[in-house]
Amino acid sequence: MSHLNPSLAFTAALYRLDRSNTRAVDPITSLTVLTGEQRSEGLELGLSGNLTNAWSVMAGYALQDAEITKTTTAAPSGRVVPLVPEQTFSLWNHYRLSKEWAAAVGVTHQTDMFASISNAVELPAYTRVDAAVYYRISDEVKMQVNVENVLDETYWGTAHNDNNITPGAPRSVRVSLTSMF
Repeated sequence: MSHLNPSLAFTAALYRLDRSNTRAVDPITSLTVLTGEQRSEGLELGLSGNLTNAWSVMAGYALQDAEITKTTTAAPSGRVVPLVPEQTFSLWNHYRLSKEWAAAVGVTHQTDMFASISNAVELPAYTRVDAAVYYRISDEVKMQVNVENVLDETYWGTAHNDNNITPGAPRSVRVSLTSMF
């Protein structure tokens, strides 16, 4: 970890992961099958901390390549490992407006990915925006309102096979009240 300044940290990692005896769900039968061997290679970058006394950020970026490296009856070598986007990005900004009020906004982006080891069905890329407002009622009581998927983006978050695909949540609002005693 390297510090850009005392309150802002930057991290970076390169990785290569080789796995054997990997398993996946067969896209036709929905049974678990052996997929042989896989290799995942990538780069991850992170930035977190305070830009000013009032403004804090958390950001992350990942570039990854994951493929099946040994042919089995379930999948040939060279297929992309399912549910692994090539790129992901996230950014969360939190700004303290006063002693009582704060606001935050964040963006998450993910490139397309395959639903299963067949590599026949692709879940499309998406970008989602989230936001929050915070109010300190007293030193002991805080209120928070979170809005997830502010723009009501339609997206597909995960899949169990090529025809059992889970949509991402539509716009949702959550209100919480926290008391410390």
